[in-house]
Amino acid sequence: MRRLLADCIRALSDTSYSVPGYPITELAEYSDAVFAINEKTAMEYALGDSLMGRRSVVIVKNVGVNALADPLVNATTQGLIGGVVLISGDDTMAEGSQNRQDTRPYSEVASIPLVELCMEDAYGSLERAFEESERFSRVTLLRVTDLQLRTVISDRCIPAVPNVRGYGRLTDRDLTMKGRAEQADRLFKEEHNEPETFRIKGYSKTFCRNCPYKPLLEYISKEGIDVILDTGCVLLAMKDPYRIGIANYGLGSSVAVAARSVGIAITGDYALLHSGMNALADVYEKELPLLTIVLKNRRMGMTGGDIADVARYIQWADPQTFDDMSILKEPVIKPKTFIFEAKCPEDEKHETIRY
Repeated sequence: MRRLLADCIRALSDTSYSVPGYPITELAEYSDAVFAINEKTAMEYALGDSLMGRRSVVIVKNVGVNALADPLVNATTQGLIGGVVLISGDDTMAEGSQNRQDTRPYSEVASIPLVELCMEDAYGSLERAFEESERFSRVTLLRVTDLQLRTVISDRCIPAVPNVRGYGRLTDRDLTMKGRAEQADRLFKEEHNEPETFRIKGYSKTFCRNCPYKPLLEYISKEGIDVILDTGCVLLAMKDPYRIGIANYGLGSSVAVAARSVGIAITGDYALLHSGMNALADVYEKELPLLTIVLKNRRMGMTGGDIADVARYIQWADPQTFDDMSILKEPVIKPKTFIFEAKCPEDEKHETIRY
């Protein structure tokens, strides 16, 4: 079954990523999957491919799903374009795992479609998983078990049919976070409530009046540069008046997502330190074309609190000082990191835009 399912993955997807572990290591190898530094980064790479219209598969073992839960859940409310299928290899006998975790409950946690592998029609199972991902604009979970993967299949023929695909969609940026969740439920659970927009809510938050990063955001907006914004203050730029950034899949996600899509990530120093460092290391190891701009203010601007100096943690990346906006328009051919250091204005709070 491993070789048959791998044939299906190569036939139906454009890219695949994995983190090795029983019982999926051989499946990933037979599929020519790219091994990522961890499961979270693998899912973020796949979501970056999705933004470019590519179909992608993420292959992990059952407990590995725990490590990618953040971008998995966020993708439900943010949407996607090309289908993304998460293949979880459940170790039902705990032969190579700490437990016998059943990953099927994640379909409820993340509000995503669940497809169980059909032994008689592996191709149809994966095809259905992609179709549901694109129909509902979220990741589909395809569950396989260790017993299924060990089954010997003599006939490895897959259908010689055209790979007809649809495309999902990203969530409307005029929706509030509550509205995005409502829209996701409306699409998947056939609910009919009108999702909340900023106009319905009547207001939205924006940056502090004297935020030192406004010139950067204004330049990106004026020049129409595609970027991926991370979670934190900078995410406010997806709304009026800047309306930049394509999608956001959780804290620390911008690096890996951008590396497989638009090639420019804008992240705060805390987001990078919190859960973006592994992805940055993986991007440099793979020499992926990525320009990362780190907004260093040594503050958690959305929640409050001081943090360590991010520059100390990324010396290996040879970060440069960001002092020229035109860098954003130069071709990106290898990973480069720039630090834009500024101080948040004292005694200022996020301003409010009224609708």
